[in-house]
This record gives sequence, C-alpha cells and structure tokens, in this order.
Amino acid sequence: MGFDEEVDEVKREMQTAKLDPEARRATAAKLCERLKEQIASRRLDFALATENGDPIVQVKYKPDNETLASVFVNEDGSITFQAAGATDEAEEEDEDSGYFPSYVEYMDEDEFLEDAYDMLKVGIAEYELDREQRA
Repeated sequence: MGFDEEVDEVKREMQTAKLDPEARRATAAKLCERLKEQIASRRLDFALATENGDPIVQVKYKPDNETLASVFVNEDGSITFQAAGATDEAEEEDEDSGYFPSYVEYMDEDEFLEDAYDMLKVGIAEYELDREQRA
C-alpha cells in the first residue's frame, strides 16, 4: 500500500462514528485483558477503572499496588497513555513524567500494544532501580 492509500485509510478511520460510552467500556475491558495476556508479570497488574466517568486501564505495581500510569480509550478509538503525575505542561513540552513518557497518543489499540511491552519494561526497570537506591 502506498502513502496516498495509507492517508486515505487513516482518513476513513478518523471519520468513523465515535464510540459510545458502552463501546468504550468494552474496548477498555478488552485492552485490559490483552495487556494481562501480553505482559504476564509478577511486577505489574492491569485493572479496569473509571476516571471522571471515563473507562481507563490502570497500570499498577503489584508489590505496593501503586498506580504508575493510566491508559484511556478515547471516543474515536484512539488510545492515550498517561504516566501518573503527568501535568498539562509536560504534555505540551513533551517531557517524561518519572519513569514513563507523560503522554503518548496512539491511533488504535494495536499500535499501543506494539509499544507497551518495551515502554513498560524500561520504565519498571528504572522504577525498581530508583527504589533500590533510595532504600
């Protein structure tokens, strides 16, 4: 597929109907299960929750149940990864928020899942090293 065909495909995807609240909840639940399957870990847990009525997947550090990040399913089906403690200024300045990027936007669930494994692996390694050094 050439560039122009890919642009046309992205345009079609962008014009699709917005997900209703129930579809967003179902998509978040499916994403949570896919993360649990893809990243079976003694360190991480993925939990379905809501924030301001919106469905999210929380990324939690199992040993102390600390929420390290949230994953949002947007109305257009895109995915937003947000590190815990991220601020609006960090989003505008493209800064990292601790151990993970502050905000990352993905076109869809598959694109997010391609990146999630490595992003979480490196972030958790940094998180644990930092905790060990402070102890």
